[in-house]
Amino acid sequence: MTTNSPSDRRNTFRLNQDVIFDFRQVDTHTAEQCDPETAFGIGGAMQMMTELRRIDREAQQLLKVISDKQRLIADYLQKLNQKIDLIARQSMFPAGASEQVTRLNISEGGVSFPSDRALYKGNFLVLRLIFLPSYTPVVVFATVCRCDNEGDNRYRIGAQFHRLREQDRQEIARQLIKAQIQHRKRGNTGE
Repeated sequence: MTTNSPSDRRNTFRLNQDVIFDFRQVDTHTAEQCDPETAFGIGGAMQMMTELRRIDREAQQLLKVISDKQRLIADYLQKLNQKIDLIARQSMFPAGASEQVTRLNISEGGVSFPSDRALYKGNFLVLRLIFLPSYTPVVVFATVCRCDNEGDNRYRIGAQFHRLREQDRQEIARQLIKAQIQHRKRGNTGE
């Protein structure tokens, strides 16, 4: 367990955000050789949700064109999309599965999160982040950079993303931009 001073932390834009979050420790071989989804033990449901989000992004322009010409058809297609999203979420969280929402401090380079156990600098982790309210999943490897003891068996873990795939980096960036826009809108409306 190590504690780094604030000056040692990366100088990147960071945002506090609520996400469904979980992590597991993995060995070096797993972090270097495996896909993060495999290391987390996640199968088809997470991959399906990721693919649905990609399709949504590709279809946005088409939906806008349809909406400009045929508003009722566009509304109907959006309702169908909501139904598909609901089914996909249910497959990710079957009955009895918990949806642990955690406040993370996140950037494109890494994440800081609370933990009830100490982790040592250099340990490898696999992180599952599900961004709300879209339920967009990202599963990535990370390396522990610091572990700050907050007392009462509570720790603040700082981790840097490891072998971050470009599509995951882009998704994290996209989620951060969305959260910034929402934050500014709330600030402008006084919420």
